Amino acid sequence: MQRVGRSDERLLRTAGAERDWGERGYTLFERTTIRPALTVSGIVGGYQGPGVKGAIPTGAVAKLDFRLVWEQDPNVIDRLIREHIAQLTPTGMRARLRTYMLANPALIDRNHPVLEAAAPTYHRAFGTQTVFLGNDSTIPVVNLIQEALGIPPVLMGFGLQDDRVHGPNEKFHLPNFFRGITTSNIFLLRI
Repeated sequence: MQRVGRSDERLLRTAGAERDWGERGYTLFERTTIRPALTVSGIVGGYQGPGVKGAIPTGAVAKLDFRLVWEQDPNVIDRLIREHIAQLTPTGMRARLRTYMLANPALIDRNHPVLEAAAPTYHRAFGTQTVFLGNDSTIPVVNLIQEALGIPPVLMGFGLQDDRVHGPNEKFHLPNFFRGITTSNIFLLRI
């Protein structure tokens, strides 16, 4: 991960941040890809109109997303966050949590023959050596494929580092779209 991932300096520069954050002992790239994470994906509360307002808001809402990693149980994490929020809620105040989805994380064995078959397909389609990147995201369908079908899912990425995945100005390099189709076809013929 350190060899092929983005450097701490580049990630800080891209984020416009002055210093790093998060779990010590891991690079920023590792922290943002293979380590557990809590993302605040939305906040609403208080006065939203133009100008100032001196009123104290009566409520607020935050949408949270948790990236779980291998061997974390979503039911346990859900219970722990509920207990933690209950401890933080001041006397006389109420906090309500609504869980919309729980999904088990998945771990894919990089040495599985089907993944080893994927590496040369990238080389043929892109003309460069395949790079394996860890990404311990909680993608519900990945675990579902593993558990229900008993086969290892193969996650093939075709994006560039500057594609700003899931960002408001996300993009996808069109030549990679066509190379991705070629890669997928070659892969399917190999397995």
